[in-house]
Amino acid sequence: MRTFLYNISTAVLRILLPLAARFSGKVKLFCQGRKQLTPTIKQNLKENKAPLFWVHCASVGEFEQGLPVIELLKKKHPTWKVVITFFSPSGYETVNHSLIDFKYYLPYDTAHNAAQFIDLVQPEFALFIKYEYWYHFLKVLNARQVPTYSVSSIFRPSQAFFKWYGGWNRKMLSQFTFFMVQDQTSINLLHSIGLKNATLTGDTRFDRVLELKKEPLNFPEIEHFIEDRPVFLIGSLRAEDNEVIFSFINTNPTYAFIIAPHDITEKHIAEIEASVSSTVRHSNLLENSKKKVLIIDSIGKLSRLYRVANLAYVGGGFSDGIHNILEPAVYHIPIFFGNKQYKKYKEAVDLVNQSVAFPVKDEIELGALVKAIDNPEKLAIIKASLKQYVKSNKGAALKVVNIINEQQ
Repeated sequence: MRTFLYNISTAVLRILLPLAARFSGKVKLFCQGRKQLTPTIKQNLKENKAPLFWVHCASVGEFEQGLPVIELLKKKHPTWKVVITFFSPSGYETVNHSLIDFKYYLPYDTAHNAAQFIDLVQPEFALFIKYEYWYHFLKVLNARQVPTYSVSSIFRPSQAFFKWYGGWNRKMLSQFTFFMVQDQTSINLLHSIGLKNATLTGDTRFDRVLELKKEPLNFPEIEHFIEDRPVFLIGSLRAEDNEVIFSFINTNPTYAFIIAPHDITEKHIAEIEASVSSTVRHSNLLENSKKKVLIIDSIGKLSRLYRVANLAYVGGGFSDGIHNILEPAVYHIPIFFGNKQYKKYKEAVDLVNQSVAFPVKDEIELGALVKAIDNPEKLAIIKASLKQYVKSNKGAALKVVNIINEQQ
C-alpha cells in the first residue's frame, strides 16, 4: 500500500511541478533538467568503455561532502569515470569540477526510470551522500547486486525509520550494502532496527574544508576594502536572518562587514542595500572603496573568504537549517547562527557544547555574545578548541574509501 501511495504521489508531482514552474525559476530548472534526460544519458554513455561509479548528492553541500571520497577513488582507479547526479537545481546548475565525468539530474523515482538509469550507467558501485533515500533506485540497485553505500550519513530517533509506523522506510535502508556514519548514535539506531552493516567513519566534510583551506585567497580588492579593520563575515545569509543581522550591522561601527547572501537575487541584494548603510557590491568594488559593508554578489567565494574573518555568522538557523559551519571553523574563529534550526547538525551541537559556537535568538543576544568573547584570552581558548576539534575529525574520506575497496 505504501509503495502504491508513493507511486501515486510521484505521478501527481510530475503533473503539478510543470504548472508551478511558471511561477518559480528553481522549479522550472528542476523540470527542464529532466526533459530528454534518458536520451541524453544514452547518447553520452554509448561510447564509454571505462568502468563507472555513481555518486548521488542532494545539492551543493553533499557534493562538497562527497568530493574527498571521489578524489581518493579516482586516485585508486585512475581509468574509472564518475557519474554525479543531483536532486536540486542549486546543485546541478552550480557544481562544476574537473573530476566530474558525467553530470545529470536524478530522474524521477519510478520503477521504470530507476531500472533504465541503472541499466544505462551500469555502475560498479553507488554512493549516496549523507541522505537521500529513493525507494525504486535502491530497490533496483539491490536487485542488480550493485554495492550501495551510505556515506557520512547521520540518523536521529525522530526519523520515520525508527518509528513503529516506519516499516516501509526501513525497507529502503535494508537495500544498502553498508553504512558509513558520522556518530555512534547513528550506529545504535541502525542496530536497533536490525541493521548491523554499519561503521563509524566520521564526516568527510572535515577533509574537504581542510583541503579548501590550502587554496590561496586571491582577492586583493577585498584586502584593500578591509584595510586594518576587524572583519565580521556573514555567510549564506537567508531572508530569515535579515532582522538580526541588519540590526547588528547598523549598531556596530567597529567592523568591516562582508555579506555573502545564500540567494544572490537582485531582490535580496537590493533589500540588503536598503537596510544597511555604506554598502558596495563586490562586482563594483574598486581598490580604494571606503565602505562599511561588502556584498558578495556572485557564487563560489565564501569558503575561501572565511580566512579573512575575525568572527562569522552562518545563515539558515532561523529557517530550514544552518549552512556549513565547518568552513569558518577550519579558520578557528567564533561562529554565530540562529537558534531555531541547529540541533540536528552534529558539528553545531558539538561546538555549542564546547562554547566556541553560539546560537542566538536576536540581535541583542548576538551583540552581548560578541562583546563577551572580545578579549585575547577567550579568543585564544576558542581558537585552540576549534583547532583541536577539526584536527581530531579529519581522515573520514580515507576510512570510507578503504571500506569500499575492501568490499570490491
